[in-house]
Amino acid sequence: MKNLSFDKPKNPRFSCGPTKKPDEWSLNKINKKYLGRYHRASDIKTFIEEQLIRIKKILKIPESYEIFLMPGSCTGAMEAVIWNLFGKREITSIVYDYWGLEWLKDLKKLNLQVDERTSLDGTLPSLEDIPSKNDLFFVWTGTTTGISINNLNFLSEKRKGIVVSDITSAAFIYDIPWKKIDVSVFSWQKALGSESQHGVIVMSPKAIDSAVSRPIPKIFDFLKNNLIINTPSLLTISDLAQCLDIFEKNGGLINSLKICKNNKFVIDKWAEKNEYVTNFIKDKKYQAISPVYLVFKKKIKYEKLFRFLSDNEIAYDIKNYRLANPGIRIWTGPTIKKNDLIALTNWLDWCFNKFK
Repeated sequence: MKNLSFDKPKNPRFSCGPTKKPDEWSLNKINKKYLGRYHRASDIKTFIEEQLIRIKKILKIPESYEIFLMPGSCTGAMEAVIWNLFGKREITSIVYDYWGLEWLKDLKKLNLQVDERTSLDGTLPSLEDIPSKNDLFFVWTGTTTGISINNLNFLSEKRKGIVVSDITSAAFIYDIPWKKIDVSVFSWQKALGSESQHGVIVMSPKAIDSAVSRPIPKIFDFLKNNLIINTPSLLTISDLAQCLDIFEKNGGLINSLKICKNNKFVIDKWAEKNEYVTNFIKDKKYQAISPVYLVFKKKIKYEKLFRFLSDNEIAYDIKNYRLANPGIRIWTGPTIKKNDLIALTNWLDWCFNKFK
């Protein structure tokens, strides 16, 4: 290794979540003022509310939309939505990644009426003839398969049902068309590089009026409990505040989208000429800009490859999602540096020859 002519990435963290911290982030910069305090004290509640208001402003969420803090990251937020909002109408569930499949399973556990449209082979299910009376459910960016719906031009604005989307890997990257989505859920450990644990629910007035009447477990009953259901992590929220500061300082949504596109371009150009990997999503217009998921075209000792990369601090956590085909999954979000991606591709070329 000492004789190789290329450098390692300066930071080997390419995980799809939790993701790499921003370079400017520091544990020493965490605001410790609110740590060890009662979470329902008025100044603590104000501090939490201020961060949610900042999220609304940064993401350009309409003023009339409500935002709720949830335990359990995006998973807790989505489970709460399923319990509170689905059941009045049939649901069209569009599934093209494994998290979408998990949410579909939950809909079925509640014996809800579902129009299921599933494709896990790297193609998008049919988006045609979706009944306007149905509720609609989909993941914006499928982190497990590297596919993204990218836009909602297929949706009529005169829908009777509500539109629900898991936007965890799209929030803080895309300029989300909020007025076409009635309910969205996300966490902040993806594009922001902030800590995991809490989830966010964003709801339109129409969605709030769609709440169903059924017994709701307390941990999911956000409409009744409003801001705080259980004790939040004030350390995590202080971390969020720092990451929001950095995100805004670095140019906000416009710069975030630009970085992601440039990062994806690095991987795309490398993969196009590589004989060992190819993008799992064949139609480029549905390829996510973060992450990029590449499957192996040739037989390779991939377990040894991933172990080597990790042991030598070249790349952590780039193995495919556990249910997906063997391949490489690289987060190309706004905290990832272009030069680190270039260094990673150099090492991957070397590893492909070593572990073939």
